[in-house]
Amino acid sequence: MPEPENVKELMCFICMVQYLSKFLPRLSDVIEPLRRLTDKDKQWQWSNSHQKIVDEIKQLVTKTPVLAYYDPTSEVTIQCDASQTGLGATLLQRGRPVAFSSRALTPTEQRYAQIEKETLAIVHACTKFDQYLYGKANIQVESDHKPLESIFKKDILKSPKRLQRMLLFLQKYDLKVKFKKGTEMYIADTLSRAFLTNNPETKNCEDVFTMRETLVTRT
Repeated sequence: MPEPENVKELMCFICMVQYLSKFLPRLSDVIEPLRRLTDKDKQWQWSNSHQKIVDEIKQLVTKTPVLAYYDPTSEVTIQCDASQTGLGATLLQRGRPVAFSSRALTPTEQRYAQIEKETLAIVHACTKFDQYLYGKANIQVESDHKPLESIFKKDILKSPKRLQRMLLFLQKYDLKVKFKKGTEMYIADTLSRAFLTNNPETKNCEDVFTMRETLVTRT
């Protein structure tokens, strides 16, 4: 996660942390100096002390008691989001994160329609968390793109070709897509904007979908 460069980016980070604070009460005290940077009329001045706090928070949210072990007997929720240039996803059980994931969009994927990017975010989550999701019943998918609810309910053949390929790939998972307001998608939204830039999955992901499109075009 890169160093915040303005109040908006810092607020995005703080909102994600606040969502997780119920699993780590002292998080509120740790983050207090960062809150002061968001005060009205406060001049933006990022210092080494602020960066140390961010680094400490990164350690806290990627360890117990915030990060949980996967429980095969509990229900699973995956929260997915797509920004203009990245994808973010987290696997949750009882509201606690079990795993985080993010990656950059390839140049080809950046030209996708937004509904295609949001569907691709679900594909990314299912691929990344396959060992937790495959064979699991009633997987709840949270997305801030409301049209996806109807897309996943209607006949695949009624969707555009690129969406069809993604939806066919997702057929092996028992997914229940549910709309959730973007203002409540704290974790996935933050990850989609602060994605990994050196993730090997990014290179490989002009993957099956883009490769097929290239073959079709050449044919």
